[in-house]
Amino acid sequence: MLKISFTKQELEKLMDVIHFTPMQKRIMQYRLDEESRVKMAELEKVSVPTIDREIKEIAVKIKKAYDSNLIVL
Repeated sequence: MLKISFTKQELEKLMDVIHFTPMQKRIMQYRLDEESRVKMAELEKVSVPTIDREIKEIAVKIKKAYDSNLIVL
């Protein structure tokens, strides 16, 4: 699972550079709040596998931006 260990400033920079869907933004906030995947699914009214797919997509977007030198971590 994506472990978010960014500072608030780093996350704000990511949000400025990368287009995240509204759900992905909420998932990132849930992860910061240390919510479980099950709790996230309940809050979003989706299945746990959907949350897992969104988490993977967040990781792909961050990696792609990093590989393209759009962000420096």
